[in-house]
Amino acid sequence: MSKSNGLVPSKLHGADVLRTASVGLHTRKLRAALSALGIMIGIAAMVGVLGLSESSKSDLLAQLDRLGTNLLEVRPGDDFFGESSTLPVDAPAMIRRIGPVDEASAASRLDTTVSRTDVSEGTTRNGIEVLATEVD
Repeated sequence: MSKSNGLVPSKLHGADVLRTASVGLHTRKLRAALSALGIMIGIAAMVGVLGLSESSKSDLLAQLDRLGTNLLEVRPGDDFFGESSTLPVDAPAMIRRIGPVDEASAASRLDTTVSRTDVSEGTTRNGIEVLATEVD
């Protein structure tokens, strides 16, 4: 009798299948060892990938905890070639449209510092970085 998919059910019992498989393992030891090695490498790769992503996730959460639960700072990074990139002018408006964002404002670093000069010594100490931001 055949099934609807055209396959004939096996006439071997479970014990016969295990006996046949064990004969294959005993006669082809190198193949069995290489198969076991391949399985171990695959499992190790999956554990490594999952561990790496979990480590990155915990690092990101730790950074967010240091910033505070309601403060995120978006800065431009480097492009694919390692050159500095810039954020688009409408980046604050795009960020405001993100669901959980309450407020967003643009800030820009100026090429100047405010420094305290000790008049008696004539040395400059404790420079303060200057940022410009939107009025809102």
